[in-house]
Formats: sequence, C-alpha cells, structure tokens
Amino acid sequence: MVCFFIVAAFTIELYWLIFHSSLAARSHFDVVAYLFGIYGQGDAAYFDQVTPLTLGLESINVFFTQWLHVWLLYAILRKRPYRFALQLGVASYVAYSVVLYFWESYLSGWQYMRSTAPLILALYVAVNLPWLLGNLYVAWHAGVRITRRFAG
Repeated sequence: MVCFFIVAAFTIELYWLIFHSSLAARSHFDVVAYLFGIYGQGDAAYFDQVTPLTLGLESINVFFTQWLHVWLLYAILRKRPYRFALQLGVASYVAYSVVLYFWESYLSGWQYMRSTAPLILALYVAVNLPWLLGNLYVAWHAGVRITRRFAG
C-alpha cells in the first residue's frame, strides 16, 4: 500500500502539480488531463478551479509525505523498531488530510462540484477512498502492534 501511495504521488499527483493551471487546455490531447477532467465533475478544484487548499494538500503530499513514505518503507523492510510509530503517525495524518478535504467540500456546500448527482458524488468519494481507507487500515495495524507490545 505504501508503494502505491509513492507511485501515485510521483506520477499522477506530481503531474497535477506541474500542470494544474493548464489541465483544461491539455484535456483535449492528454489522457491524464482528460481523466482529471472527468474527476473535475466531482471536484473542479482539481481541474479548472484550483484552490489554495488543493494546491497545498498536493504539494505537501508530493514533496513532504513521500519522503516519510520512503522512510517508512525502509523501516518496514529493515524491520526497524520505530516502524510502527512512524506508520501510525504518517497514516494518521494522511487520513486526517483526506477527512479535512472532504469536510471542506461539505462545509462549502459542495462548491466545486458540477452537480450533486449520486454518480458524481460517488466518483468524488471513490477516487479518494484508497487514501482514506488505506491509511486508516495502516494506522489501525500500527496501533494494534503497538498495543500488543505494551499489553500485559
């Protein structure tokens, strides 16, 4: 799962950071920009109405979080004793950032959604679920391991 997050960040998310201001123009000839256009139906802040929040979240994710993911991957592969604490910290804050992203959308009245039709809302949620559910699982797993270590 950590590998998935690293690959996604250094491909799709980095692409978005580089081209976020020109995705709409690129969507006619670029497959990735076209896919962002589809997702833009659920959240135009990731297509043609980029916000400071989306730019900030993605910048932190690509340029900061991935170094933590690489460190976490190293710690897991080398079975370092601090790996569960690192895993709990990183996964918790990434899950928190997804919840913050959802909460901001809700509080703004779904301002950047083209429509609140069930299919559009499902698209919006489904694309983000790997980051939310995956990191909740990783945090839960670390919490279980830490708790077992200090139990009885």
